[in-house]
Amino acid sequence: MSKNILLDESIPHSVIEKDNSKFSREAQIVVTIFSVLVAGLLLTWYFWEDSFLDNEDDLIYNMGLVGGIMMLLQFVYSARKHVGKMRRWGMLKNWFSVHMVIGFVAPIIIIFHSRFDIASINGGVAFFSMLIVVFSGVVGRYLYSQVNFDLTASRNKLRVLHNHLQDKVLNNNSNCGHEVETHLKAFMITAFTVPASIPKAFVQAFRIEVRAKTLYLQLGNLKASQVSGSNGGGIVADSMTVFSDQERRLLREYLNLLAKMARYNAFKRLFSMWRVGHVPLIYLLLITGLAHVLAVHMY
Repeated sequence: MSKNILLDESIPHSVIEKDNSKFSREAQIVVTIFSVLVAGLLLTWYFWEDSFLDNEDDLIYNMGLVGGIMMLLQFVYSARKHVGKMRRWGMLKNWFSVHMVIGFVAPIIIIFHSRFDIASINGGVAFFSMLIVVFSGVVGRYLYSQVNFDLTASRNKLRVLHNHLQDKVLNNNSNCGHEVETHLKAFMITAFTVPASIPKAFVQAFRIEVRAKTLYLQLGNLKASQVSGSNGGGIVADSMTVFSDQERRLLREYLNLLAKMARYNAFKRLFSMWRVGHVPLIYLLLITGLAHVLAVHMY
């Protein structure tokens, strides 16, 4: 019996892998840049002296003005996404790139505008609101990378993998096919069961990730001596594995995709919660920033 398995061309491997690689790479770049900037600012703060910038210098005021205007421009990006007529203003990905650049540059300008010192309550509230929004944005970008892949393509791929496992692996190994199928069905049911709370969803996703690896080791390395013979009698004294390399690869890919979709469900719920919390933080920054500017010019 031939163990050769030619996967159906309808399995969209390249599409899924390309999407995952793209979004993960972008998130890694954003997190890396953020980490480097934070480290640089902390180092600058450590060696900072008030003599570096004179508080009466026009440069200090102008830096605050430029940083404030740049932060206001962030609301144009939000308007571009939600206001009907503005949705035709260029490509959204270009707007998002500008949004990220401003999100890094503007806070740095404002930090130097503050001279690493909080001189007033309203200024302090605005300053920490800005830091919270920036951190929230970086977290959101990471979560975005975890939930943005072609879910339809992944489901199609899962369906094709399932059919191949059933038709070309399990049915061709009738002496152990039923046992393996029972394990796979139980694992699939667990993978698609979404717990009520987000923490439990992540705990389950982690367990499924571990279970996918252990189940692959258990089933993929199944020996002929561990299963009944095809005639149903006795134990076959054979140390050879039941499944071929290609069959084990198919099994591993199927289990990994189920684990990945369980992880996706957990991150999707967390990302939905993040979106609800991030918007109020942006408006908090707007209100506190305007209050700070008003207080500076009035007093």
